[in-house]
Amino acid sequence: MAKTSGGIRSSNTQAKVMTEEEYLASKGFGRQGFGDVALAKGNYRNRAGQAILERQNNKDIEYQKRRVELRAEYNMLVRSGKIREPSIVEKLLKAAKGSSENESVKAARRALTKRGIDWRKR
Repeated sequence: MAKTSGGIRSSNTQAKVMTEEEYLASKGFGRQGFGDVALAKGNYRNRAGQAILERQNNKDIEYQKRRVELRAEYNMLVRSGKIREPSIVEKLLKAAKGSSENESVKAARRALTKRGIDWRKR
């Protein structure tokens, strides 16, 4: 039995723990799909350059439309209980496992310590 905000739910299967961005990336539509790094290098004032920019803009618009569709699909899966958002502690534990030189990792470790959770044992 799992307790939810709407009451108690009986389930034999565990819901997958996944953020929206992780879900989009698993479907091939992560944040890195926008733009083209090569476009930052040139001057695109002529006709050929404008055509390149127009093609990239159209590609980005289609990419964003697909991400919107996948977001709706993700939200439907969350409502149905097949996927759930990670809790704050789960997010902190994931962040705490990074490089100790990173400020966000240090902050996550401090937050877990403040909550009395040992990030090394999980």
